[in-house]
Amino acid sequence: MTVRGGTSQDTPLIALTGATGFLGSHIADTLLARGYRVRASVRATSSLRWLEGKPLETPTVDLTDPAACAGFLAGTHGLIHCAGMVTAPSEDIYRAANVTTTARLLEAATMAWSGVPDNLGFILISSLAAHGPAALDRPAVETDPCRPITAYGRSKVAAEELLTADRRPFRTAALRPPSLYGPRDAEFLLLFRLALRGWTGHVGRRMTGLSLVDGRDAAEAAVALLEHQAATGPYFVDDGRAGYSWEAMAEALALAVGRKIRSLTVPLGLLKMVALLVGRDRANRSPLLNHDRIRDLETDGWVCDGKRLARDTGFQAGRNATLGFAETLEFYRKEKWL
Repeated sequence: MTVRGGTSQDTPLIALTGATGFLGSHIADTLLARGYRVRASVRATSSLRWLEGKPLETPTVDLTDPAACAGFLAGTHGLIHCAGMVTAPSEDIYRAANVTTTARLLEAATMAWSGVPDNLGFILISSLAAHGPAALDRPAVETDPCRPITAYGRSKVAAEELLTADRRPFRTAALRPPSLYGPRDAEFLLLFRLALRGWTGHVGRRMTGLSLVDGRDAAEAAVALLEHQAATGPYFVDDGRAGYSWEAMAEALALAVGRKIRSLTVPLGLLKMVALLVGRDRANRSPLLNHDRIRDLETDGWVCDGKRLARDTGFQAGRNATLGFAETLEFYRKEKWL
C-alpha cells in the first residue's frame, strides 16, 4: 500500500524511532514523501538537525518505559523501529538499547493495534551483524542460521527473536542492512578524506569484501517492508550487487573523487595494539577501536544477498557504490565536512 498526498487525519500515522540519526532521518523523509503522517520519537538530548522544518510530530519518549511507549503508539497504524546502539562498552548496554526497547514497543503495539485490521505492522531495523560474517563467494541469505560474533550482533538476534516469540495481532518483519553510507553519515568521512589524497585503507588481509547500501536506499527498503502486507521475517538488502571486493570499492571511490587511488593495507594487529594502549574503556567507546568493530574486521567478509526483498516487495536500489559515493562526496562538500 502506498499513500500519497496530504496530511489529513484519514492518512495513516506511522511511528518511527531513531529518526534523528542517519538512517532514521532518511526513513522519515521517505515516509513523508509517500504521504504518511509521521510521529518520530526523540530523546531530550537529540539533535533535530535533519528533521527541522518537516511536518512531523517529535515527542520526547523513553523507549524503555512501557507507559511512554504506549502513549507513543496510541493512534498509530504502523511502526519502523530504527533506534538502537551500534557502539557500546558492554553487552548489557547493547541489550538495554536494542532488546529492551524492542520488547517495550512490541508490548505497546499489542495494546494499541489489537482489533485494528488496517495496521501496517512492526518493522525492526536489524543488521547483517545478526547473521554473522559471510564472504564474497557465499553471501548471507535469510535461510542461513544466525551465528553472530559480536555483542551488537547478539543483541540484534535477540531483538529479532522477540518478533516471533508470541502470537501477535499484527505483522512483523526485520530489515538487516549491511554497511551503510551516504549523505548525513559520518562513518565513511575518513574514507573520503583519504580518497581525496589518493589513498584508501584495507584493514587486515583476511576479509574478501563487503556489501554496501546507500542510506537513502535502505530507507526505501524499510518502507517497502512496511507497505507490503505479505512481507514477514528477516530480509537482507543490497544495492543490486552482492558485495564489493576491496578493489571494486577502491575503483568506485576513485571514480567519485576523480583521481587514482592506491590501497594501503593496515595490519589488524596495529589496531589491536592501539586499542590496548588507549585502554579498554576508551577503546570500547571508539567506533574504530571498539572490540566489536575489531572482531568484524577479523572475518572473511560481510556480504549479503537481497534477492528475497526484491522478490517480495519489488524493491530495487536506486544507486550503486559509484553513484552513491559521488552523491555522498557532494553532500560532504556542501556541508563543509571536508
